[in-house]
Amino acid sequence: MYDSGKLKYFEYIPSRPSEGMILTRLGYRKTKTVLDEEYKKKLNRMINEGFLMCKTRGIFGRYAIIEKNDKYVKLENGLTFEGTGLAKLLNNSIEVVLMASTVGREITDKIHYEVENGNASFGVVLDAVASETADAALDWMVDYINNLIRREGKTLTKMRYSPGYGDLPLFNQKKIFDALGLEKLGLSITERYMLVPEKSVIAIAGIEGIE
Repeated sequence: MYDSGKLKYFEYIPSRPSEGMILTRLGYRKTKTVLDEEYKKKLNRMINEGFLMCKTRGIFGRYAIIEKNDKYVKLENGLTFEGTGLAKLLNNSIEVVLMASTVGREITDKIHYEVENGNASFGVVLDAVASETADAALDWMVDYINNLIRREGKTLTKMRYSPGYGDLPLFNQKKIFDALGLEKLGLSITERYMLVPEKSVIAIAGIEGIE
């Protein structure tokens, strides 16, 4: 980890989602789906291979809210986010955390390779592993931040918000990309505001006082 002013960058995040979360993403239901032992072993091998390909990194920045109402929020770094859903989430917040995580290019390149070369089943498993691991990295950072700010009598909002969700337009990804300098994570962003590699996640959470 290194700390650069407002930003904290994690070269490695030890996040690993549960196998149950991955199986759920794959469509398996714990109480209804029956897997034979041989297939379970094969599935576990594919999942573990996926974990080994994930190079999970992350970054976050902490910014004071200087102005807000029920339609928008403005931060000290000049960023303004318009959206009633986000504004409602941050209603009791005094600061905002912008965060991002990625599992890197190795596993996403492997997903495309397997699908394009007729091994879609392996590609689908890798896709589930990559998606859940990127989300788990944000969960890890949330826990880290909560431990950091608890001594200040503060906590993060229980939910986090991402561009493209609710009424927060996807173009806000570009704002956060620039604010966090996500090229540090090896990311780029397309003209349509999609992150590359695609198994990367951006999120916003509020910091509020502990009641």
